[in-house]
Amino acid sequence: MDKNEVFRIYKLANLDLSNQDVELISNKYNKILDFIDHIFDVDCKDVKMTEMLDNHEAILREDIPGKSLDRKDALKNAKDTEYGYFRLDWKL
Repeated sequence: MDKNEVFRIYKLANLDLSNQDVELISNKYNKILDFIDHIFDVDCKDVKMTEMLDNHEAILREDIPGKSLDRKDALKNAKDTEYGYFRLDWKL
């Protein structure tokens, strides 16, 4: 991942990159991506499965409707809004 990709990701996440070492961040992302790539190369064909998800019963709470957040409060910290909704820049 190069510096331009780091800038793009931070812009999409509305994060500030000022006063940060973009090269260091790029290197950290690359280490993570290399590790993930390495995980896919691990041979697991003779490894016994340790958990059976089909035997798992999820315990869910009852869904109880509550008071919604006021639209004005929800949008007060938005970078850009339009027609009462969040506006996103898809041209990044």
